[in-house]
Amino acid sequence: MNYWVFAAGILALLTAMIHIIAGQLDPIRPFLKSKLDEVVKATLLACWHMISLLLLVSAAFLIFASWQMQPDLQLFVQVVASLYICFSIIFITVGGYFFKFQAMLKLPQWTLLLPVGCLAFYGVY
Repeated sequence: MNYWVFAAGILALLTAMIHIIAGQLDPIRPFLKSKLDEVVKATLLACWHMISLLLLVSAAFLIFASWQMQPDLQLFVQVVASLYICFSIIFITVGGYFFKFQAMLKLPQWTLLLPVGCLAFYGVY
């Protein structure tokens, strides 16, 4: 068993649960009550749920890969790790654009995404 990749998978699962549960309460409900066009709302809600699915599937994959860590799975673990690191960079960048110096506090999602990527990468090397 690869404990680093397993830890990444568990943290990814926690991240997915936070996204699905807290995300529905905080950004999604107020967003759906906004006066934006229905097509815009539907598109963004679909994107939200696609990310929910991606977070869940990637968490399950990392947990599975931690038990079955073989050379052929290492590339896939690296891809998932890269995605999480890129996601954290996106949150930091977008936060910086909107909130300048308060970016990392206003959009703290990077604090869960970046460790998943780093733990998974560490587990492969």
